[in-house]
Amino acid sequence: MQYSVSEFETIYLRCFPAAFRLALSLLHDEDEARDATQEVFLKLWQTDTAVSNPAAFLIRAVRNVCLNRIAALDTRERFIRNLPLDPLDDPPDDPLDPDDRQAQVRSAVDSLLSPRQRQVVAKIYSEGLSYKQTAQDLDVSVAMVNKSIVGALKKLRSFFNSKKS
Repeated sequence: MQYSVSEFETIYLRCFPAAFRLALSLLHDEDEARDATQEVFLKLWQTDTAVSNPAAFLIRAVRNVCLNRIAALDTRERFIRNLPLDPLDDPPDDPLDPDDRQAQVRSAVDSLLSPRQRQVVAKIYSEGLSYKQTAQDLDVSVAMVNKSIVGALKKLRSFFNSKKS
């Protein structure tokens, strides 16, 4: 902790409104914006190194956290669009009921994917972690996470496309 309580309180009171407005403009959700802003202030509080310009650090960090959250959300939405698990998303000509479809997806993930691919898919799509967070949790590179996701999605897409034919 590099700052005293009174120094940090001054930084918080001075910088929170601008940081929150930036997060809100990027995320369009008050709760998400507040969470992202608080996450960055917590990082600043916990840092052991002195930040020469806390206001600039906070604005840049809030922007980066928000962009990471947007990217993670976009990735999850694309995955959900490609493999709908919600009964309302099932095509009308699909003979499988939602429970059967969900079981089929789980079975395909368990049987087609390598253990590493299953871990990566679970962390990103079930737990909602970013590629970077997943890489840190699994102690691998971000490139390895990306390679695992690409391979997993290709296998699943190929499997389900062949079932449609």
